[in-house]
Amino acid sequence: MVWGKEYLFRITPMKRLYAAVPITFEDNLLKALGELGTVQLVSDYTVKGFKKIENVDRVEKYVKLQQRIMSVLSSIPPEKTKSAGFLQSLKRSFSAPVRDYPSAKADLMDIEGYVADLEARLDIQLVALESLHGDIERLKNLKERLLILQKHKLRIDHLGEFRHIFVKAGLMQRELTPRLGRYAEGTSVTFTSFPESRKEDFIVITGLNDDKAHIENALPVLNFSELAFPSDIKPDPNEALLDVSTAIQQKTKEAEEIENTIREIGRKFREESKIYEPSVSGTLRLEEARSNLSRTGKMSLIHGWVPADRAKEATDTVLEATSGAAFVKLEDPGPQDNPPVKMENKGPLKSFELLTKLRGTPNYREIDPTPIMAVLFAVMFGLMFGDIGNGLILTIIGVILSKFQKDFLRIPASAVQKLGGIIIACGISSMCFGALFGEVFLLEGLINPILFSPFRNQSAIIGVVLVFGVLQIALGLVMKIVNMIRKGDRYKAVFTGITLLYYIVGVLLAVKFISNMSFSVFTENIGLTVSAVGLLALIFFFPIIEGLLEGELKVIEQLLKGVAEFIETFLSFLTNSISYVRLAAFAIAHGALGMSAHILASTVGMPVSYVIMNFLVIAIEGLAILIQSMRLTYYEFFTKFYAGGGLPYRPFKLPPIFT
Repeated sequence: MVWGKEYLFRITPMKRLYAAVPITFEDNLLKALGELGTVQLVSDYTVKGFKKIENVDRVEKYVKLQQRIMSVLSSIPPEKTKSAGFLQSLKRSFSAPVRDYPSAKADLMDIEGYVADLEARLDIQLVALESLHGDIERLKNLKERLLILQKHKLRIDHLGEFRHIFVKAGLMQRELTPRLGRYAEGTSVTFTSFPESRKEDFIVITGLNDDKAHIENALPVLNFSELAFPSDIKPDPNEALLDVSTAIQQKTKEAEEIENTIREIGRKFREESKIYEPSVSGTLRLEEARSNLSRTGKMSLIHGWVPADRAKEATDTVLEATSGAAFVKLEDPGPQDNPPVKMENKGPLKSFELLTKLRGTPNYREIDPTPIMAVLFAVMFGLMFGDIGNGLILTIIGVILSKFQKDFLRIPASAVQKLGGIIIACGISSMCFGALFGEVFLLEGLINPILFSPFRNQSAIIGVVLVFGVLQIALGLVMKIVNMIRKGDRYKAVFTGITLLYYIVGVLLAVKFISNMSFSVFTENIGLTVSAVGLLALIFFFPIIEGLLEGELKVIEQLLKGVAEFIETFLSFLTNSISYVRLAAFAIAHGALGMSAHILASTVGMPVSYVIMNFLVIAIEGLAILIQSMRLTYYEFFTKFYAGGGLPYRPFKLPPIFT
């Protein structure tokens, strides 16, 4: 079965690429490969006489410069714009982002000088702004203290130490006021309290100077916050408030002017960063690629992986970039190699790669499960959510999500698009099963079911999902056999074949037992019973048999492994198969929600009732079913064959500014 140029279910074949070139062509070659964007450079290959390139210092230089640019951008205050609402964010997500690449690469020395100069200018402005904010905060605190004096008709020159007496004013917790009275007993000190807030009192304390030291020792214990004022402030609170308010306005205006200056610097720098940041990040990428190379005194060795269908193009690029002065060699991967994995699913299947990669990248020699998983995932969703109307709504939502061009709610646009593709497939599947079950927006009777109604034929839907589960688990075991053969692990392929036979025999025995509900079926079907017991025994002893065949017999270790395999096989197949009953449970629950809507209609009316219930079904049940589909896919299906652990294909690419 062919899909485009690649075989369906297969990982894109890769080729090893070796190229030995004169050092003088090294930069030209790296830039040419960066423009081609198909070769993944690696450093896992060495040749005698070639040494790894040590360019850590250069890489660190570019990393630090990139960090400095990002630090400058982050330190600039944002523009005071009205935050976009949900609908505005949704609207903007459909407009394609503008890719504005500069026409020429900036010189790194000029960039470094410009960034250093900008940092110095920005630091001066930020220090001045911080100082002003501190002054404004102090003036606001002074204003609050003056307002308290104004409220209680006290002057600043009424406070302090005089010839014979002293006067203090401040704030204290109301619950501590009685304790102040106990400290003042037997002295000349008196005080008056006024409620200032819900928990604090304004306290005015007076007394003879002889008792001042005594009360001052007590006030810190009582958390007394004394009102203090600068020496140069006017004694009349009204006049002082006028001066302080004027000073606050002036300082605020100066701070706004500095903020505008900083924003202007930021606007200019953001424009310049369109040139500077790509130059730095591109150079960094170039140096990181160079770190994969090896050198002698005059030659550079480049080693990497390239898709087999692009191998000739990569070879021609190397020869062209070096004017033919290069030795190029291509090889197929060996048994011990672990080439990067490039998945080539097209159309709707591309979206389901998102679910596959959530479990890790497939191994290079594994089957790509995406096409099979996409079909099974959509079928499971449709079985649980069979409804023509709700399926149509889901399809529309999926189409909308698939059109996103920008990040939405901090989710990358590419992930939103793939999620949209998955929801489209699930919506179409829901409509198909809705036709089979005869449900439209939770209503039964609008159309005749092609198959049956899960809610009214519960035993039938349970039988269907169990058959579906058995076939899916068996398919997973078949895929594992294929994977083991492709990896050259014939013993595990045989072991999986034995496991598959045991599962088939076990299912046949289970069907016969359920039909009779009598243990006599095991004696009446002695052939199947003996086969099941024999296959279980073979599974138990298989690790020892494998050890004997490989000449590595470790009886205790292999016996324990056999026990683990025996228990896992006996229990997991049983629990995994029964786990598919949840498909029927959700299908029945969907019909029950339709009945709930019918009951609710007698209270609020049919239109309102069905609108509310359908909204809840799409928002809550739809999400729950999506999660259940993922659980069955990952746990019941993928665990039967999927190893993962592959190396993602990330070819070396340079931004257009370099190419």
